[in-house]
This record gives sequence, structure tokens and C-alpha cells, in this order.
Amino acid sequence: MLELNIEETRIYQDLERQTKLKAAARLLSMGYSISEVAKAVDLSVEEVTTEVVNSQTHTGQGDRTE
Repeated sequence: MLELNIEETRIYQDLERQTKLKAAARLLSMGYSISEVAKAVDLSVEEVTTEVVNSQTHTGQGDRTE
């Protein structure tokens, strides 16, 4: 019988990463520092910086003031 661990599948890992990146973007928008966010979502500072900060800059989301 085929033993399949869901956490080892590519789709699960992709969804988990996307969830972490969305959470990171939300935490950054709430004013948390990049290092705090990285620790909270279990990503490296580099991942948060390149994936979230750069995507916010490209979409214009990082320029909002409320």
C-alpha cells in the first residue's frame, strides 16, 4: 500500500509557503519589523524581504499611509 504523508507533497508545501507569505505581508502592514515577522511565520529574513517587501513595492502596496 502507498504510504503518503500529506506534509511531504508539493502542493501542501506550496500552500504552506503561500500562507506564510500572506501572513507576513499582513504583519508587515501592521507595523511589525521584518525580523519579527520572519520569526513569527518561520521564514528567513531574506525570504520575507525578497518575497513580501519586493512584491508590495511592485504592486504599490508598500506606499500606503493610513
